[in-house]
Amino acid sequence: MRHLVLLLFIVSFSSHAIWYESTGQAKIRNGNVEQARMMATENAIQQALLFSGAQVTSLQQVVNGIWQTPSTQVYSHGAIDQIEVIDEIQSDNTLSITLRLDILDNSETCQNSSIKKNVALTRTGFKTPSHATYGQIFELPKAYSEKLAKHLYQFTHLFNTKADINRKLNTKNLFTAHFDANSSALIQQIADQNNSQFVWISQIEDLSLGEQQNSSLAFWQNKAYERFFSINTALYNGLTGELLKQTHYDTFATWQTKKTARIDVNSEKFWTMPYGQAISDINLKLGQDLASYLACIPAQARILSVDHDTVIISLGAENNLVKGQKLQVALRKGFNQKQLIINTDYQLRVTQVNQNTAIAQVIGDKLLANVQIGDLVTLASF
Repeated sequence: MRHLVLLLFIVSFSSHAIWYESTGQAKIRNGNVEQARMMATENAIQQALLFSGAQVTSLQQVVNGIWQTPSTQVYSHGAIDQIEVIDEIQSDNTLSITLRLDILDNSETCQNSSIKKNVALTRTGFKTPSHATYGQIFELPKAYSEKLAKHLYQFTHLFNTKADINRKLNTKNLFTAHFDANSSALIQQIADQNNSQFVWISQIEDLSLGEQQNSSLAFWQNKAYERFFSINTALYNGLTGELLKQTHYDTFATWQTKKTARIDVNSEKFWTMPYGQAISDINLKLGQDLASYLACIPAQARILSVDHDTVIISLGAENNLVKGQKLQVALRKGFNQKQLIINTDYQLRVTQVNQNTAIAQVIGDKLLANVQIGDLVTLASF
């Protein structure tokens, strides 16, 4: 499994760039060292970029050059000015790459990246439960969701994950073209209950077996098949119920067990199998994609209480909100089963910050006419 081993801040003497050091890992599969090197390198670069707050849509857009040896320096453009490989280690079929990156402090950096958003993570659904018959892995949706939650907690410097995986959702309705008012209301309910700006929904689409990979003549061996794993994900604005982004991920790996075997998806044995490792690799990509997408979306919060010129909002110290922060009010109105957001000229200033909430007062002598519980505030400056 790839993961971040070290992310070290290094002071640079340049006023326009900061040096970061990061280490990524990847398993060497089937002796393919080059593939492991590229996977570990990609992870190390992504983690450093996300930590710096840089907006990245594709590594190909920020990295140029040819990867050669640990002593090679790779020059690039965009968010990264320079990359240097400072170490490469192979141990127990695992390859580690340590990079030093010179990340530019320019207009590509998100100005609101210091404000952490809250994301409600729901339990993944199952489109075709019969696919789980082979291996009796019917508990995979919950086990997968728990693994994903643990992985997303590693991004706590970028966003807060609110795991809500004990209840089952009918995710099939949330992945159809007929997204109705009831579905929108469900999304907003989940967001309210988890004090979150965003709601993340997922559904496992495919766990089917592919072709047999070993010889049928080798009767002394368990039959080995390729087994697929595909998952659809959807990110919603929990404040309005609006669908923001849908992404599909898929992979496959060798599945070699007895046909009558019952596999415990909560055991480390399952997650260290080639199939479990392949699923874990998807979680790595998913977490990076989510962090990159959220980085430059403006932070918003619900108004929880209104009293003349003072409001309580659903952002607090856990989101890095600070006293003196300026806010702008937006009214939320229902319109044809959708939310209509109307910006206002009400300006607020944060006067008190609690862990999950904050108090803000109107700047000036205005009263908050027409502002109601459930309306929104957007951070006006950072």
